[in-house]
Amino acid sequence: MLAVLDAGGISVGVLADSLTKAAVNSKYRSSIKEGRLTLVSSYDPEAGFNTGNAMGRNKYIYALADYALVVSSSFGKGGTWAGAVEALSRLQDMPVFVRLDGAISEGNQQLHNQGAKPFPTEPWNDSLRELLVKAASWIEPVQTVEKIPQETVSDIHSQDIYQAVLPIILNHLQQQKDAKSLAECLNVRLSQMQDWLNKAVNEGMVRKINRPVTYVINQPTTQLSLL
Repeated sequence: MLAVLDAGGISVGVLADSLTKAAVNSKYRSSIKEGRLTLVSSYDPEAGFNTGNAMGRNKYIYALADYALVVSSSFGKGGTWAGAVEALSRLQDMPVFVRLDGAISEGNQQLHNQGAKPFPTEPWNDSLRELLVKAASWIEPVQTVEKIPQETVSDIHSQDIYQAVLPIILNHLQQQKDAKSLAECLNVRLSQMQDWLNKAVNEGMVRKINRPVTYVINQPTTQLSLL
């Protein structure tokens, strides 16, 4: 929150305790006066900190958001982990992104395994919101295909399906993955995923790595083609 304010941005802070004290704290007072910060809490403004309240505020943070981005999370513990897991299981319409470049925490990797989407890697030429909008739009074609009744799938041209899911595959392949893991992420048959990967490799969109066999997005050509 402070980083956003220091950069001249606008923020909403959802507090688990001490709203009264925070509202007059010198760290926040000028930003509140300028209209760049709103502090809210579902608890008594005089309430002190306790773990239950800290966990309980997570649903309000996610409910106020259009997108969620987890920069770093511990695995299986802490408010960041608990909030992200709850959002992934209950808020199906709100994309949850996780940072997967550089030094990746175990928590981040496990959140990705549970359905969090990889945050786009550098270079970033758009605003944060534009990056998230674009990344979320890559997810929608696969979700649409998964909702199509099985009896009508045969009526859809295979090339159309491939073009729809390719951006999703590339998004998942920001980090190396084998075909089985990718098939599980997209909830499709391994043989189907292998066909798509072979096609993407032949087109130069994906690079195949041997021993063990994994796949990764072919940078930077692929990023330019997606834009």
